[in-house]
Amino acid sequence: MSERAWRPVLSMRWRRLLFVHWRVPPQALRPLIPEPLQIDTFQGAAWVGFVPFVMESVRPVWLPPVPKLFDFPEANVRTYVRYGEQRGVWFFSLDAAHRLAVWSARRFWKLPYFQARMRCQLIGPNEVAYETVRRDRSRAFARVRYRFEGEPRETEPGTLEHFLVERYTLFTAHRGRIYRGEVAHLPYATQPATLLELEQNLTDAAGIALPAELPIVFYAPGFGVLASALRPAPIANATGRI
Repeated sequence: MSERAWRPVLSMRWRRLLFVHWRVPPQALRPLIPEPLQIDTFQGAAWVGFVPFVMESVRPVWLPPVPKLFDFPEANVRTYVRYGEQRGVWFFSLDAAHRLAVWSARRFWKLPYFQARMRCQLIGPNEVAYETVRRDRSRAFARVRYRFEGEPRETEPGTLEHFLVERYTLFTAHRGRIYRGEVAHLPYATQPATLLELEQNLTDAAGIALPAELPIVFYAPGFGVLASALRPAPIANATGRI
């Protein structure tokens, strides 16, 4: 089924992205993901990610950038899904330190954003401290400190890192309907990272039980991003195809 090319409505930069991922059984996530979305797996495992980063110069594409006005930390808890043959990201939660951004994302992108007090501090040339605490009654929080090293390199097809990051579609649900949004950016270039400290209960707040094993961690310096408006996903026909 052919579709019209999407048009960008937002421009932004994503910077200092830390990817922390845990391997989980797919069946543990099934109750949390609405049908007809399917849980995407790598070598039989599903993956839950905690991704803190910084948004910069977020604006409609028709507005010029306003320095610092729409720069703020963000963090998401996510997994990976398929809708027909299309692979994308499913967000359990997104925290942001910008009231207007939270309102807009909830209103126009139907995404589970939360207002939070957040701080991202660069400590020296390659160490970052990051903290978020939700402003609601849950007080869900995360504190992480990490060090990145090496030089950024593009991920290779067939690797776990490529599976986790090279996704250009998000899916969300609203009133029983699946919606999707698109992003466009350069391929990810990642580099090794080491956790120096991690304490969080954002995954608990999302209803996810993490395994005891250590997470997989890597870092990306970031890039410019264009994003589409949210659109209803096509409905499957009688044969079950999208």
